Amino acid sequence: MNITTDAPNPRTRRRRRARALAAATLAGALLSLAAASPAFAHDELIGSSPEAGEVLETAPAEIVLDFSNDIIEAGTAVVVVDHHGEEVAVGEPEIAGPTVTASLPGDLEGEYQVQWRAVSSDGHPIEGTIDFGVGADATGVWEEQAAHSEAAEEPEEADADDTSDTVADAGNGWVIAGAVVLLLALIAMIVGIIVRAKRKAPGAE
Repeated sequence: MNITTDAPNPRTRRRRRARALAAATLAGALLSLAAASPAFAHDELIGSSPEAGEVLETAPAEIVLDFSNDIIEAGTAVVVVDHHGEEVAVGEPEIAGPTVTASLPGDLEGEYQVQWRAVSSDGHPIEGTIDFGVGADATGVWEEQAAHSEAAEEPEEADADDTSDTVADAGNGWVIAGAVVLLLALIAMIVGIIVRAKRKAPGAE
């Protein structure tokens, strides 16, 4: 007995090819997405000089920031502040691929913080801070203290308080002196009244 099978018709073959092509396209898209996913990650700071928390014997000539990818010049900024929160004069940031540098003055001493902001290669802004110290007494940990102007105002306020106390003491002295004078005048008046009364008494010589 002969057994025969029907060959798939052209419509069925087209459907199978379409399904296989769709599966291959989907798999290719997934593989491409997986391979490209690291490129969508934002760039990050991978190194700096000075390093975070570093204490230097002398002031560094510049700040150097190294990023994981090229940095876009627009929007990139480097600010350095002292422990009073006042800005230190730094040079304009210079960008060379993934590296950003900014010059520093040579008279730094104490605790400082670098406040940086950059635009990564994907256009996303990133920012951060780096603490460092200069000198034998530095710790490399930046903590903001009262500003110079506020510190200068404190003695003035103390002087004002002392002046107020002096004026108040002087006023109290005048009040006491006035009370004493008034009391003496009152006593003199009473004594005068008594003397005149004795002179007018009968039999007084």
